[in-house]
Amino acid sequence: VCFLPRQIQNTHTGLDLSVPEYQEIRGKMMSGHVEYHIVVVTRLAAFKSAKHKPEDVVQFMVSKKYSEIEGLYQRLTARYPKASLPLLPRKVLFVGESDICERRAMFNDIVKSISKDEDLATSPELLEFLGTKSSSAIDFKGKNIPDDKERDEESEALDFFKEEKTPDLISQLASVEDTKKGEKNEEEEEEEDLDPLGLIRY
Repeated sequence: VCFLPRQIQNTHTGLDLSVPEYQEIRGKMMSGHVEYHIVVVTRLAAFKSAKHKPEDVVQFMVSKKYSEIEGLYQRLTARYPKASLPLLPRKVLFVGESDICERRAMFNDIVKSISKDEDLATSPELLEFLGTKSSSAIDFKGKNIPDDKERDEESEALDFFKEEKTPDLISQLASVEDTKKGEKNEEEEEEEDLDPLGLIRY
């Protein structure tokens, strides 16, 4: 084992996790999000291909957003109530640089704690989160519907505050609502064309 470039610290679980860094992903119209880089060092068979030997240690990295890590945290604490994980960073609407740095440090403590616990380190929730050999890590991104929905709501809230309030904002919101409900009929559409500011209906 000595000649291997990577060593497993948690020999009892065969998994080391850390969050050494993060990356800010810029979106359009001042929107964006932060991805936290989770480094995985493991000899667990679930993460290895057929060509690996049992004693081989593999290393890879996955990038996860706050809401994805929060989702994993909640699934693990619900299924393993006895596991004492460090506290999750608090949720705030507007995140500053200091918040992001604090979150990275707290996420680092959380994943280190997970990798030391034999139940958590081999749990299906964690294996899916990290992307086991059955699917690549990229395939798992965005598969969790509740997290996606939550992210959309967060970005909508952020965009709403940053958007200038134009006179037809009300009609824009109304048309979004109507589209969601699927109740819009032709008469309503004609009415909106004649009245772009939505004054008749409102």
